[in-house]
Amino acid sequence: MSLVYVANFGGNNASVIDSKVNRLISNIRVGDFPIATILSPNGQYAYVLSTGLPGHITTIDTKDHRVLATIQIGSVDLPGLPTTPLAITNDGQRVYVANNGSNTVTVIDTKDYRLIATIQVNDNPLFMAVTPDDQFVYVVNTRAATLTVIETKRHQVISTIPVGDTTSNIRITPDGRYAYVCNNGDQNVTVIDIKTKKVIATVSVDGAPLPLEITADGQYVYVGNPGRNTVSVIETRTNRVISTVRVGSFPVALGVTTDDRYVYVANRDGNTVSVIDTRTNQVISTVEVGSNPVALGATADDRYVYVANSQLNIGSGGNTVSVIEIKTTQVISTVEVGLNPFTLGITP
Repeated sequence: MSLVYVANFGGNNASVIDSKVNRLISNIRVGDFPIATILSPNGQYAYVLSTGLPGHITTIDTKDHRVLATIQIGSVDLPGLPTTPLAITNDGQRVYVANNGSNTVTVIDTKDYRLIATIQVNDNPLFMAVTPDDQFVYVVNTRAATLTVIETKRHQVISTIPVGDTTSNIRITPDGRYAYVCNNGDQNVTVIDIKTKKVIATVSVDGAPLPLEITADGQYVYVGNPGRNTVSVIETRTNRVISTVRVGSFPVALGVTTDDRYVYVANRDGNTVSVIDTRTNQVISTVEVGSNPVALGATADDRYVYVANSQLNIGSGGNTVSVIEIKTTQVISTVEVGLNPFTLGITP
């Protein structure tokens, strides 16, 4: 059984869905205007980032949905679309928060819910990723067109890497060798060698990229191009685009199933989810969901995909989470949650 934690921006709360019955089991009051949530690797804790003044992190025990701590951080401004301003080490001991309003990264010790460092980075940090060995955090500074590399042991900046214009999402390959970064303004993806901290390739894609995900086997990178209604498929061995897949209108979020068989694409303006078969890189199903789907995720057992429908208007298909059964690619349940669900996280 998995638990789905949904950050409701307009409701100032986090909704909890039990995947066993696909029903809402709790609404937890968090800070004002929550925009991100992340789960600990062992699934015992949920961390919710709120943008109200001041910004803070709410720590939730997933066993009883009790708030354990509220930690004040730096200034966080509302992004237009879901970002990844939270990162957690694979050992679960540190949470990193990108404070785009103050151009800093906050480091939280999860053992005692204590802020242990504040690190100055460049302009408008919005996206982050931790290397698999927990040695480094890569921070995307969207307006500075740079990556800041933080050494986790000393909480120090050890490198600043120039990348492309209006950088956005970042993912690191499962083997920890390479980072892939979307450059929205330059319509390409930068590839960085983690060992040397150098750019080794720039891959042009079909339009201005925003979301990207890497398959668990590390062989392919899927990149969403919202303005072109496509997904570019990059082969990591050659760093070349091997396929461009037409999906629905304005793809803003991607999710890869655990077995790497399918990529699910949330098409915000089309109110649909496209399902791509990774063996053929063809769309095999288009699933109608609620209004303005902006975030999604699959359960670890590959049974369900959960889709956050962010439209604020009541009765329009928004304020809900659509549950798609992976086996049939059908919506089997629609769960009403809080106002304006913005992001979600799923326990292992």
